[in-house]
Amino acid sequence: MLHIVTNENFDLYRDEMQQAFRLRHKVFVEERGWSELRREDGQEIDRFDDDYAVHMLFIDDDNHVIGYQRLLPSTRPHLLSAVLSPLCEVERPVGSNIWEWTRYCVEAGHRERGRMLSPVANALLSGIVEWGLHNGVDTIIIEMNPLWLLRLVQLHFKVTPLGIPRVISGEETLAVTASFDQRTLARLREMRDAVS
Repeated sequence: MLHIVTNENFDLYRDEMQQAFRLRHKVFVEERGWSELRREDGQEIDRFDDDYAVHMLFIDDDNHVIGYQRLLPSTRPHLLSAVLSPLCEVERPVGSNIWEWTRYCVEAGHRERGRMLSPVANALLSGIVEWGLHNGVDTIIIEMNPLWLLRLVQLHFKVTPLGIPRVISGEETLAVTASFDQRTLARLREMRDAVS
């Protein structure tokens, strides 16, 4: 089940957020080799995990966090504005309707195989769209591998590159905006129903 954690309910999710930070460390530091993020406590936490961040956790029936993602408002410092600005070659997208999607990760045994989204991945992406439509957000900024472009278009996101791909931490990375609407949500639900 998907849970949304903000500064207002963070205290209710302290254990689950520690699990989420450990999952981030496992995926980004141990699997992907982002050694500059390594911490002794095995939790991946950065300066953007502040009171303005929105955390989305997929928690299984055994109360284990097996999926995670974070949203940051574009009106405040975020990765594209403060760390990855060379990826943006146009006027940086800013607005209350635009948030940055970062730190998406899914536990190894629950990832997609082939072209279909795993149930966890679908729930996370659906969570962004549902939360966004409910909160006046219709666009996300993503720094991603360019291979995700086709996947996003197939999910009925309207994707606009903000520059050309660059190699960051040994991985080709492209910044885009991805806009969504009810059609995106319908497509995600259709894909969820196809695998259930």
